[in-house]
Amino acid sequence: MSGVFGPSYAHEYDALYGTKDYAGECDAIEKLVRQYAAAPARTLLDLGCGTGTHALEFARRGYAVTGADRSAAMLEIARQKASAAAPRPEFVDGDLRTLRLGRTFDAAVMLFAVLGYQTSDDDFSAALETVAAHLEPGGLFVCDIWYGPAVLAIGTSDRVKVIDEPGGQLHRSSSGVIDAARHTCRVDFRTWRTAGDRVADESVESHTMRFFFPAELEMFFGRAGLEICAVRSFDDVGAAPGESTWNVWLCARRKRDAPAR
Repeated sequence: MSGVFGPSYAHEYDALYGTKDYAGECDAIEKLVRQYAAAPARTLLDLGCGTGTHALEFARRGYAVTGADRSAAMLEIARQKASAAAPRPEFVDGDLRTLRLGRTFDAAVMLFAVLGYQTSDDDFSAALETVAAHLEPGGLFVCDIWYGPAVLAIGTSDRVKVIDEPGGQLHRSSSGVIDAARHTCRVDFRTWRTAGDRVADESVESHTMRFFFPAELEMFFGRAGLEICAVRSFDDVGAAPGESTWNVWLCARRKRDAPAR
């Protein structure tokens, strides 16, 4: 993840995703937790919490929430947003591959394709071990991932987003290149602000994302002591994914006999 989610990207993040349906996503997660968790969830760990919008929504719903992220710029914004919230999530600095808080939670989430940033097998395994280390036996993990069969079937396309702001506009272009052999897609972002005909500032980032296939998910989750309960369409939590379903929900339960890590 080196070089991504720097200060420029972090400060543009909430504007770029202002129309994202955070409440609807939390609804879907709660539905999965109610269906598959071994017990009601009251405490929740948000791994890769970014600017904290999901964490704040879960806290508003009554969960005791801890959010963790390795981006100092993202966490600064999350804490600012939480300063007036009640109840207030806790935000901690930590790499999800190595984080160990010394306590467990009823549920854990890893949202907005954060798991896909673990592009090597070692990082993927380490992230799942972190999940297992922080879940109560029977606790549920929910994440959204890029579904390999659909990524290869659909392919990438160039996109441009324009957002009106006071005094100008925020622009972002994105393009992707798939590496089918390595199960990754490199997404190149260019973001710039305009004031009239003038470009006020500009930033460029490349994010390499991993997409996943059912067999490898079963293997890696099983090794971490996590049992996959369901894989569902991101847009319809009651539907199975297919080759038109780029984004999917995945939920897994920590096995009761899984050793502590």
